[in-house]
Amino acid sequence: MSIAPPRNATLDLAIGVIGLWLATGFLWDSWAHLHVPVETFFTPYHGIFYAAMVVGAAILVVAALGNRKRGYRGWNLLPKAYQTALIGVPIFFIGGVGDLIWHTIFGIEDRVDAVTSPTHLIIGIGVLTVMSGPIRSSLEARDELRTLWSQLPLLFSLATWIEFVHLGTAYAFDPSAAMIYAPPNAVLYSPDYFTNTTLLLYKTASGVAVIILESLIVMMFAIWLASRFRLRPGAMTIFFLFGNCIIAAALTNDTPMLVTYVVMSLAAGITGDAIIARARGAPLHAGALHAFGFIVPVVYYGAYFVVTFATGGVWFDPPLLGGSLVWAGVCGLGLSFLPNTQAAQ
Repeated sequence: MSIAPPRNATLDLAIGVIGLWLATGFLWDSWAHLHVPVETFFTPYHGIFYAAMVVGAAILVVAALGNRKRGYRGWNLLPKAYQTALIGVPIFFIGGVGDLIWHTIFGIEDRVDAVTSPTHLIIGIGVLTVMSGPIRSSLEARDELRTLWSQLPLLFSLATWIEFVHLGTAYAFDPSAAMIYAPPNAVLYSPDYFTNTTLLLYKTASGVAVIILESLIVMMFAIWLASRFRLRPGAMTIFFLFGNCIIAAALTNDTPMLVTYVVMSLAAGITGDAIIARARGAPLHAGALHAFGFIVPVVYYGAYFVVTFATGGVWFDPPLLGGSLVWAGVCGLGLSFLPNTQAAQ
């Protein structure tokens, strides 16, 4: 047959689950870089995400063979949404071979070097390309996604995307507003005054910058999702939980970071679901979308400050804390005015 096979909801769900498996493997590997000595390419942590892509590739092969038995041929062995996504598999493994060579020459990267490594970025591009399959499939069949179950492939795939974006910007994920991260106080007229003031200004500015960056990242995905689909109750909560908590688990150490981001995600997700419910599940637009864009990130970081204060205190003073929340809301509100967010059908 010269036409592509129809959308396969089971294939969408299987690849969506593979995406979460990949994200878990990569972020478990990140945890290992922070907690245990990693001196070789061949680690169980690498094995987790390489196994995930092998299984994902096998699923696509099985789907293609099944369609071949049905008479489909050539490039049309997979649904149209996966014909581009399939390219991500060789990109991933080419990046993996390159990563082995890179580590052999330059050694094992750590911390910021690990998330900016060229070969790691190539591997990430491969993952995101594969995970575009369920997203494109969902876009092509929006009217068919009438239940929360049918929307899970979309939610899992978008959550994988945002987890990988979080991983790539892991050095700027948490604002570090907890009291234990407070910068040193400037000592007036002492020899340390300039150094302390510089550290104070840097720490303060970086905390606000992280909130701005993360608000833009989180709301970019959330607004796109809310403006394109008739989301069922609980969809936004699932998206926030799976999109934020794997990275939080990887980065948490002796702090309650994971608990904090679970609460943040629940607060923002439930708020987003409530706003969507007022629109009777329709894609958001105009005033409802603007309200969603402003309120959700304010609730998201409002929950962050509440939990952080309750679990050890916050070093942000009231003007800094209040201004950070306003910045979060303004970022989301600004994104809600972009022309492509008004394209909901």
